[in-house]
Amino acid sequence: MDRLVKFRVKQNNRSYTSHMEQLHKKIMISTLFIVFSVLLLSCNRSATEKKSAQKIKIITNSIDKSVDTLLMDSLINSLSLGIYDKGEMSTKHYGELDKGKGNRPTDETIYEIASVTKTFVGTLIARAEMEGKLSIEDDIRKYIGITYNNLEYEGNPIKIRHLLTHTSELPRFLPESINDLFTEANDDELPFRIAEIENNYSKNKFLKDLESVEIDTVPGTRFSYSNADTELAAYILEKAYGKSFEKIMKEKILIPSNMPNTGINLNERQKKKLANGYGSNGKRTPYMSTTLWGASGAGKSTIVDLLNYIDLQLDKSDRAIRKTHQVLYDNEIIFGDPDNKIGYFWILNEDEDFGTYLSHHGGAYGMQNWMFIYPEKNIGISIITNQGDWQTGGKLMHIVNEILNEMKKAHGKG
Repeated sequence: MDRLVKFRVKQNNRSYTSHMEQLHKKIMISTLFIVFSVLLLSCNRSATEKKSAQKIKIITNSIDKSVDTLLMDSLINSLSLGIYDKGEMSTKHYGELDKGKGNRPTDETIYEIASVTKTFVGTLIARAEMEGKLSIEDDIRKYIGITYNNLEYEGNPIKIRHLLTHTSELPRFLPESINDLFTEANDDELPFRIAEIENNYSKNKFLKDLESVEIDTVPGTRFSYSNADTELAAYILEKAYGKSFEKIMKEKILIPSNMPNTGINLNERQKKKLANGYGSNGKRTPYMSTTLWGASGAGKSTIVDLLNYIDLQLDKSDRAIRKTHQVLYDNEIIFGDPDNKIGYFWILNEDEDFGTYLSHHGGAYGMQNWMFIYPEKNIGISIITNQGDWQTGGKLMHIVNEILNEMKKAHGKG
């Protein structure tokens, strides 16, 4: 009997050992399969990234001649370019920031991005909507006070959506005296005269001046570009969140998107990286400092941070981002193009090959930039120069079109 028990125990041990050996083999095979799969995916991803990087390099090299021609312009000294292609980012810098000093711009160079700042506000409004802080259908007086009886027309109030689409009927600038300068001052003195007025203005004066604004048309009826719209939108965000506009921007956009050198007010280290700006006469211009919220055009950034911002705008899983790309107004010709529409401060249009795209121009006293984003193709372009006059935007657009044509070739279009 004892032998039989011992035999059965031995048989059970052998069976158990055999089972464990088989299990171990299965685990080893599974592990090797997983490791092989990960390595294969890694190799494929590396190959894809390498191919994308090579593609971007071909694109930038192909436009070098056009950029060199642009830099022969007596006013334009430098250019910084960022290209985003399906998750791959590349930057390239040309010329010198200050003529004769040989100081080529770099990834650390900080530029004034001017009205591109407005798109940050649009993103924050969409975030606030998703968080239940506000609705774009809200009467703005819900946040700024019911005493503003003038901010309506025949019982039709200004809504937040009207601020986003520049259809509020608010003036282009507050104080109104700035608007008069565009007919009084010449190009050389205009930046200095605007800066002088703005430096002696305040948020309290802005809110007081709102009481004198006269609305003569139903809000939402016609497009009229306005910096006052965006400043007021920033103030409404402060009321909705109970904190400063710049803090909201840092918490909701800059920190999550890895944009450490972007903001309204720079620290001392960042100020040393801020490029000098030059105007229509080739002379230094003042920076766009502000005593208001800075939402309409006082933002500063690097080309790298702006590429990270493009990456944010291409995040299809972000519901707030998708919301900012919706059309809110399409009733008239906007900026001379009948195909332009407007969303949350973004200008929206269609490209025959790349589909819907977002764009915004930023013009500071002595710097200009363009940003273009193509969500359907997961690509984007950011281009900046530290020179600003009435022709600079068109000159940059020529380069943008060259880049776009090369990207279409690289993607098998055109």
